[in-house]
Amino acid sequence: MRSEPIEYFYSVRSSFTYLGAARLNALANELGVTVVHYPVDLGKLVERLEPIEGANTADRAYAGARVRERCPVRERYAQLEYRRWSRYLGIPINVDPKHHYGPRELPSGVVIAAQRRGLDVGTVSHAVLQALWRDDLDIADEKLVAGLLDELRLGVPGAALCAEAVSSSVQEEFAANTALAAAKGVFGSPTYIYRGEPFFGQDHLGFLRRAIRGDGAGTGSGPDPGDAE
Repeated sequence: MRSEPIEYFYSVRSSFTYLGAARLNALANELGVTVVHYPVDLGKLVERLEPIEGANTADRAYAGARVRERCPVRERYAQLEYRRWSRYLGIPINVDPKHHYGPRELPSGVVIAAQRRGLDVGTVSHAVLQALWRDDLDIADEKLVAGLLDELRLGVPGAALCAEAVSSSVQEEFAANTALAAAKGVFGSPTYIYRGEPFFGQDHLGFLRRAIRGDGAGTGSGPDPGDAE
């Protein structure tokens, strides 16, 4: 196991995080690197970002716009991108799930609680993302999430993990993750940081792989031929 972990900052409601989740798990297993999960509140993270000096009000509003506030043209293009990546990667996705927007506290807390217990947090995180983006399930529904966790056979009752997820201790860690992300310069989901170098977007997993293997740092080096990024 490599000593340097991947710091993984993401929203549990992010489409591109879902498209990269299983591939990140596979990459970590293949290369023997630990992934430390930092679920964040993306909306609050964006609010923390410093605006560019001299940027006008319209620029700032555009930079901080949530998907549901985008113009229809941009929204249609985002869905086109989801379809492209879905076909390319062979990963099914619902491009417009009705449960896309909703509370982040429970699903983010479940990931944090699983990580605290030393459970297979990569599998837990992927299952939550998949429930939303493949199955269009309400990942803020405690009973539904508990059942989902029970199906993973983690050795801990799903209801117990859900109870921990909404505890003050876990929710404080969730808030701290968002503050840490801002301090590290994270501005979007997913962002992977390895040895201090950020890689934003699931389309940069190939660069992350090269950086971990040491056969070319992420900066200035292309992905491996054939890498599905």
